[in-house]
Amino acid sequence: MYKLLISLLLLCSLAVNAKQTHLLTGVVASAENQLVTAPKSDNWQVQIQWMADEGSIVQKGDLVVVFDAGGIQAQVEQSEEQLEMEKLELHQIEMRLQQAVTVAQGRFRLAQIMVEKTKVQASIPDGEISAYEKGKHVIAYERSIVEKVKAEESYKLRLEEQKVGIEKQKIQIIKLTENIAYKKSQLSKMSVVAEVTGPVSHMMHPHMPGDKIATGMNVRVSWKVLLVQAQSSYQVKTWVHELDASRIDFDTAEVTLSLDAYPNKEYTGKILNMSSQSEQKTEWSNSAYYLIDLGFSEEVVNDIYPGMSVRVKLSSDGAEIAGVSNHD
Repeated sequence: MYKLLISLLLLCSLAVNAKQTHLLTGVVASAENQLVTAPKSDNWQVQIQWMADEGSIVQKGDLVVVFDAGGIQAQVEQSEEQLEMEKLELHQIEMRLQQAVTVAQGRFRLAQIMVEKTKVQASIPDGEISAYEKGKHVIAYERSIVEKVKAEESYKLRLEEQKVGIEKQKIQIIKLTENIAYKKSQLSKMSVVAEVTGPVSHMMHPHMPGDKIATGMNVRVSWKVLLVQAQSSYQVKTWVHELDASRIDFDTAEVTLSLDAYPNKEYTGKILNMSSQSEQKTEWSNSAYYLIDLGFSEEVVNDIYPGMSVRVKLSSDGAEIAGVSNHD
């Protein structure tokens, strides 16, 4: 009787302390990496002229992707030619308008002189000249005043035309200069160099399952094209099914990592980060998965590289029956 009771207690204890184990597949990745995406262009897509080979090791500063920039280069050259023409036009406008201002200024000064001259003649006292001559001088004085007003208005108008005309042409030049700078900025993004030293991975084509982005393909703006991962700061990325994620206590979970290339060596791992939102993985199933970043808790003695496959074992307090979450 006592033996039976002890056996039941032991079974209950084992059931309570049983750990739920999830087996996942992961891949070695670097926390320091460079993701190359298709740059903006005037068209809705751009062609890849050249890419570094899949799996090749590139050094920081090496060329990794070249996009077709022929159209943008032609636009830059055309805009630069137009800019030179607009600058020449500005010089001609400045000369033409300055000449008009000079002519109007001369007319205004002459009108001022005529006013002073006719004023003196019109101010001759009565009796010194005939009434007829006096009347002629007064009329000439009044006319000179009217001519002065007209000349002054014409001078001010020419000054305003000069200011507006030159400013308008300068604005046109500024617009062209900014457009050229923008095009050159686009042009600089058509040739991408590596920001880190490490292996190259071509990204999967978003609309052609099983195919990767390759040289000669037309890609749309912001498509993921290529990934360069640094040969340091290694992590393991894995995905867990949304149903299994609800059963795992990630705060207390024990992580064991085993590289497929070195199956006889296991490493203790740790959970670094888990995505807050699940993502659909149509290549696996119609279900959603959470991305988990794992780190090595001990020094890795084997040679590892980004892209190597990893077996991940997550153990946490839970039900007596183990769950399996393979998706390879």
